[in-house]
Amino acid sequence: MTHTASTLPAGATAATPSRRVKDAPTRAAHWWIAGSFLVAYITGDSESWRLWHVIAGYSMLLALGFRILWGLAGPKSVGLSIWGRRLGASLRWLREQFSARGLQGWTTKPGAQLRQAMTQGISLSIVVLIAALPWLGLSGYITYQELTGEWMGELHELLGNLALFAVVLHLGVLLVASLQRSQNLAHPMIGGRQSGAGPDLVPHNRAWLALLFSAAMVAFAGWYWQDARSTLGNEGATPATLQAGALHGGDHDD
Repeated sequence: MTHTASTLPAGATAATPSRRVKDAPTRAAHWWIAGSFLVAYITGDSESWRLWHVIAGYSMLLALGFRILWGLAGPKSVGLSIWGRRLGASLRWLREQFSARGLQGWTTKPGAQLRQAMTQGISLSIVVLIAALPWLGLSGYITYQELTGEWMGELHELLGNLALFAVVLHLGVLLVASLQRSQNLAHPMIGGRQSGAGPDLVPHNRAWLALLFSAAMVAFAGWYWQDARSTLGNEGATPATLQAGALHGGDHDD
């Protein structure tokens, strides 16, 4: 039952209306991708932590794969067509900015234009990141397996920097837009809900699927770590010695 101001007990305040806009599996995939990319980037230049870099890279690809599958099999509200619509809207907006109408808008309605620029910046950064991640993971796998020359490692590093640029752009635009609107725009990806009246855009949260997916991700990381230990036959190995053995003496069967 929804309380109104007239039916609330004395001293109580009405809850701010909100609606669900992100379900739990979508949010879980987002944070697994973000966390895995962060770990992979931090450990990318360290030989001592190379095994963690590899595990994080594979985890990032698995999380992205889950998000794509969820976009195909899940409800329409999380479908992959959302990314396509965002890209289409952003490209149309960019083209419009070079027209007489777009240039005039920055003069007559700068506030509205800036708000729209923030929205399109968020969308474009997401699309660029999603497009870069599969190639980042593939180039990393090829580099790790030493299937090509050093140029693949350089390409992997370039793609990593491109992905980092997209992440920084996304966070920066999100922060500026949140300050501009006096609203935490990151909150829907944390709690799944957005302030405002109206029906839930995502009827079901499906927290069980998010928990199952997260458990599978943890299990994969643990399995890969243990597999590396057993492959080298060294139960007391550290990440540095594991990697040294894998590169100079052990054949790692993925």
